[in-house]
Amino acid sequence: MTTYTAAVFENGMVARLLDSLVAAGSPAPNSHAQDEIDRVNRVLCSNASVAAALPNATLTALLDLLSEGLGDPTVRRPPAGFLRRLEEVAGQTPLPDFLEATASALRASQRRGIRALDDLPLSVWEAKLRFSQLESFSWWVEGDEYDTFEEGVVAGIGSEHPYGCADRLPPLISECHAARLLDKGSIASLHAVVPWATPPVLVEILRLASAHLLEAH
Repeated sequence: MTTYTAAVFENGMVARLLDSLVAAGSPAPNSHAQDEIDRVNRVLCSNASVAAALPNATLTALLDLLSEGLGDPTVRRPPAGFLRRLEEVAGQTPLPDFLEATASALRASQRRGIRALDDLPLSVWEAKLRFSQLESFSWWVEGDEYDTFEEGVVAGIGSEHPYGCADRLPPLISECHAARLLDKGSIASLHAVVPWATPPVLVEILRLASAHLLEAH
């Protein structure tokens, strides 16, 4: 029987957590690693759908199970690439101990509460998740098919009509509002994902998308 258990380690928040800790510097824990753990918790609590799909308790339990499995020779080993990255970030700490410590740090982070953006600015990977609709709208803003910026935006909005409007336009409008409200500490991460997202451009997309929903539905 074909199994797909490697996907637990190579996709989703387990992989995202490990990538973030590797980027924060080895060995962990350090202050940068704690920031990344806090960012992971912020994403997990970003909305009700995410919190229901993967609560903090599920991610931390998964790390605990992995820790137990690494100490049991009868349990199938995780993918070699995952173990190499785990060893890189764990440094001299035994892998089971490191995983348990990371799970404990995630739980402690949640108990302390989600850090606000003015305390811990958005990272680039967070911005890609938080502003995915803006990023996917980039073609309509940056493309050269239309003579004017407004024509491109109107075409992009119209391309969703009628069946995609309910799914795509409200999130796009919400992300425009959220992007306009970012403080200076998080703007750089937004612009790394969506370079064109300046206040005048966001306001115009807001105006045109809102007008479409009000007038065409």
